[in-house]
Parts: sequence; C-alpha cells; structure tokens
Amino acid sequence: MKIDKTATTPLYSQIEVILEDKIVTGIWDEGAQIPTENELAEAYDVSNITIKRAIMNLVDKGMLVRQRGRGTFVTNLQKEKNIHKSEFIRMDDEVSSSHDLLASGFNQSYPGIAKKLGLPVDTKFVYLERIGYEAGEIVSLEYTYIPQEIWPSIEQPPNKDAFIYDVLKKTCGISLSRSKNYFSGAVANEKEMKLINVRPNTPLFVWERITYSTTENPVEYSKFIMKQDKEKYYVEFDLT
Repeated sequence: MKIDKTATTPLYSQIEVILEDKIVTGIWDEGAQIPTENELAEAYDVSNITIKRAIMNLVDKGMLVRQRGRGTFVTNLQKEKNIHKSEFIRMDDEVSSSHDLLASGFNQSYPGIAKKLGLPVDTKFVYLERIGYEAGEIVSLEYTYIPQEIWPSIEQPPNKDAFIYDVLKKTCGISLSRSKNYFSGAVANEKEMKLINVRPNTPLFVWERITYSTTENPVEYSKFIMKQDKEKYYVEFDLT
C-alpha cells in the first residue's frame, strides 16, 4: 500500500491503515518491535507528527503498546470473553480478579436509576463504585445500585472483591431470575481517563445490567465501563 498525498483522506489515516495491515496480516508478529517514528517517517516520506498520530490511534485500538525507553510493540491478540459470564461467574481460575472500592453509600436517592428500574423516584439505594482488575491490570470502572429495602439492616459495604450476584444471593438473600443487558460504546471522559488509565477520547465498551428476582422485582442496576485493549467481548446463545 502506498501513500497518496493528493487524496482527501488525511495522511495519518492512510499511515494507520498501512500499519494496521502489517499487524493483521502478520508481517509484524505479536510482541514484535516496530520501526521507530523516524524510520517510518523516512520510509513513507511524511512528518514524525503524522507517524505519531497514526501510532497513537493504533495504541488506542489496543494493537500497539508504547514502552518508555524501549519503543513501540505489537500487542498480543485480544482474549475473547463471554460478557454474560464475565462479572458474576468465575470462569478461569488461572486469572485472578480483584477490585478497589472507590466509594459506597447507603440510603441514597438516585431518581434516574429508580426510573430505569421502574421504581418510585424516591427509592433509596445502596451504592458501590469500584475499579475492576484482572491479573493485576485495570479492566473496568463499575457502578452498582441495589435497593436499600433488600439490604441487611447494617450499613456496611460488602467485601471489595465480592461478585455482585454473590452479594445479592448471600448477603441479601435474594433468589435471582433473569437480567436485562444493554450494550453501547463511549469515549473516555476526564474521570475515566484518570481512574482506568486511558488517553482522552479512548473508545470504551459500556455494559448496563438490570437484574430481577424470582418474584420479578428489580434488585440491581450495574454499569460497567470497560477497556477494550486486552479483551474482545461476546455473547453466546444456546440454540438447542
């Protein structure tokens, strides 16, 4: 592929396509160090700024990683993960999951959340905000809201590493029936940039979940804001 300096497509976008093709086709193997910005700029007869912008776009896509003092490398392929099982069922004992509890609250009003759950706007909630880790790396920012009325009388947050469905079943004594899940995308805002360590406008995967008890009462709303550089999420349906 060649650069067309007369085309309306920006040069950095053309470079990005060329470099991405080298990764996808295996010309540059996983873990391989790519040429320096100076070398690429000379090879394609463009400025270093153009090369840098193309590379950073591929870093945001999770295809390249920059290591200070060493250079830029092709990342390992993204692992596939069944998103339906990723938060509340421990699928892989070889991968250690943990959380940091950033904030918690009790008897808090969140009219917007109450509306999502079809509850009165003055409904009180238990609120949890956590950062999720896998194998020691940050993967998500998680917000959870549980109706206060199903929470035990003691105002104490669960263990920071507890899975929410375990909390609902074991702490709240709720039998679960089904969940409704919504998927969307977003770009990182200032808070997310700081907490999950991404650059401005990095694409993020957003998963919202409403869980119902066997009596068809909504018992949880969670929102997971997830990085996409390490894993590729999917949902699998059994059609038998």
